[in-house]
Amino acid sequence: MQLLIMLLIAVSILTLLSGISVLFGARKGERFQAILFFLVTLFAFGWALAIGIFLSLPESTTPETAQLSAFSMYIPVLFMPLGLACYPIYRYKLGKVIIFLCLVACISLLIFMLIDPNLLYSSITISENTGNAVHLQHNLYNYLYMGYFIITCLIYMIGLWYNARHTKSPNLKKAYNIVLIGFTTTGIIALIFNAILPFLGKYDTVWAGPLAMSFAWVLHYYAILRYRLIDLSGRWLRALSHIIIMSLAAIVYLTIFFIIFIALFKIPSPSSSVILLNVIMIIIVLLLFPVLNEVSAYVRSLASIHDIDLVYLVKKLDLLSKEYINYHELAGFLADHLHFQYVGLLIDDKLYGSQNSKLTTAELNKIANIKIKNNEIWATLTEETEDVLKKHGIEAVATLRNAHGQPIGKILIGRPLGNVSFANRDIRSLETAFILIAHTIESDKNPSQI
Repeated sequence: MQLLIMLLIAVSILTLLSGISVLFGARKGERFQAILFFLVTLFAFGWALAIGIFLSLPESTTPETAQLSAFSMYIPVLFMPLGLACYPIYRYKLGKVIIFLCLVACISLLIFMLIDPNLLYSSITISENTGNAVHLQHNLYNYLYMGYFIITCLIYMIGLWYNARHTKSPNLKKAYNIVLIGFTTTGIIALIFNAILPFLGKYDTVWAGPLAMSFAWVLHYYAILRYRLIDLSGRWLRALSHIIIMSLAAIVYLTIFFIIFIALFKIPSPSSSVILLNVIMIIIVLLLFPVLNEVSAYVRSLASIHDIDLVYLVKKLDLLSKEYINYHELAGFLADHLHFQYVGLLIDDKLYGSQNSKLTTAELNKIANIKIKNNEIWATLTEETEDVLKKHGIEAVATLRNAHGQPIGKILIGRPLGNVSFANRDIRSLETAFILIAHTIESDKNPSQI
């Protein structure tokens, strides 16, 4: 049970942080929609957290505390579906009327619940053996309460369907359908495990509904990310991405751990120390993700000697372009990731090589004076120059041109690594890499252009 409570807390935090990111990241034209989404996530946060707190109450809990905890579970469920109902229909005249009626129903149910708690439940059980439970009354109030929940959720779903059918944007149509699928999944689970089964006396699975919220929030996030359901600024969209990914990673990890632990050890719930250890491991793994991704990209870039990892190359050259460049180190990096035994950069008549070169000054001058036609990259070598270069392990010479097509230097390419001939290398990828290298060097020589 302790692990389930931690999962409920994780989902509730994920929900609230998603709402905060959308609220602060939405542009002015979509601010009201973002506020509605935030309010829904706020009450969903309260619902999940309240269920987690109620299920963890010890037997020594006072009746007043148990009653307050029970209210904390049922009050957010009054306001959360109201926000959902408003979300897709608030722009329409009929929608405003429906929202007003739902608001009246919500306030009425809340007032009756506060005046007489016995309308909602007959008693509350706090027991470590049988589990904590609220014993709901079989009366008109509970039928109205459940009907309100079902009707408001149906209004939300019908509103999404209506918007999807009448929007002229194909992207918004897809976005509404994706959100509808996510909420339908969550709504069915919540209706069964948080409304019908508790009403029939089975209260030990009320945690299922809040956990199922992750379906709705993940698909809603995907609709924002893929189809711009809400147009968030880049900074907040990145923040939301980190929140979703890291929280889901923690939730999935804990869920798998919980299932494996029970299956292997036949123990209903792991101890607090075991859970704490796993939480610490999650934090360590998440903190190591950037390092692991960087190491993985570095290894892949080194391992595939038949191909150039242009994505990794772009990333590294972009970082280099923002700082002072050591050309010897740049040549060494290029030799490793372009997969050649040697790479030399001839910049301002100076040679910067990945290895010490035995080229004489006269030989270097010959290479510097090699003429390359405009719009061409590879130099056409004379027999004499070719013999000189091959003597030093250099297979080809290419020019580096800036964005205006002006030469800013040359790059000397050695023999390919591995059992690969120069003719079998991907020349187009190499030429693309040369353009990126030239841009990096130009940025270093003219910092004001960065």
